[in-house]
Amino acid sequence: MKTNKPYLLVGQGIAGTVLAHHFLQANIPFEIWDSPKHINSSYAAGGIFNPVTGRKLEKTWKAETLFDYLFPFYQQLEATVGKAFFYPMPLFRPFANAEMRQWLMDRKQEINHDFLVWTEEGVWIKQAGWVDAASLLESSKTYFANLGIFAERTFQEEDTDHFKAVIYCEGFHATQNPIWNKLPFLPAKGELIRFHSNEPSRDHILNKNGFILPLPDGAFKVGATYRWDEFTPFPTASSREELISKLSSMGVSHYELLDTFVGIRPATQDRRPFVGMLTENLGIFNGFGSKGVSLSPYFARSFVQAILGEKELEPEVSIRRYSHLFSV
Repeated sequence: MKTNKPYLLVGQGIAGTVLAHHFLQANIPFEIWDSPKHINSSYAAGGIFNPVTGRKLEKTWKAETLFDYLFPFYQQLEATVGKAFFYPMPLFRPFANAEMRQWLMDRKQEINHDFLVWTEEGVWIKQAGWVDAASLLESSKTYFANLGIFAERTFQEEDTDHFKAVIYCEGFHATQNPIWNKLPFLPAKGELIRFHSNEPSRDHILNKNGFILPLPDGAFKVGATYRWDEFTPFPTASSREELISKLSSMGVSHYELLDTFVGIRPATQDRRPFVGMLTENLGIFNGFGSKGVSLSPYFARSFVQAILGEKELEPEVSIRRYSHLFSV
């Protein structure tokens, strides 16, 4: 039976925001709610997008497909919300030492690809950059509010009847949601520090067992830490020491520490997101881990295409791959 009721998107982090913009583009009626009880970890995201991963400099999963769509999507979205938040920027990975340089050079022919530019000191990575997550989320919140489709409100079970379907985009908080807590999440807490210094380059992102990211306000961010033993929203002394050590290893000795950012990445055990409708009225868009800014645009489009009946979701991201965990 068809209904004119809107969809409800629960959560306005990176995932929920990107999905909401795709709903708008497709003219699918919806509302988006963000709970004031939840910490929005997306505000702490480094926001780096990088098509190369690992010590072997391999292309990240679906790199060409993701990045061909990522650039025009964010550029158009900046125009839509009237705010700059998308910063394409070269990323430099210096060789860790002479042994690693030789190891990579010996394998250059087998690992070389279009995203890499080799130098004597290291490798430049093309089509990298970062998204200012806080600016993206705040400008989108204002945009949605002006359209009358945003509310700062906690979803309750009794709200279900007002919507055609509810799609959860709650990030880490899904691990406490009784609907979704069976899923194999592998959340990872991370911390970043914003700092002032005259030493790092402002022309590129430096990536060497961590990253240094130049910000538009003249400061930098250094990150990021990973820990799986506690998930409080508070910074820790050990992570602070680790970040200071990263600064030192990347050649920064004079700095002023400014702010610390803490977030919980909603990563998954199989390193693939959870996307799609589990039932006619229950869906999820989650599990993007540390790659939310690069994964979510393409899979938001795929999700919308699936909702409209234009194309089926890829099995490796479809929530149906875990249907055996649910009594539905």
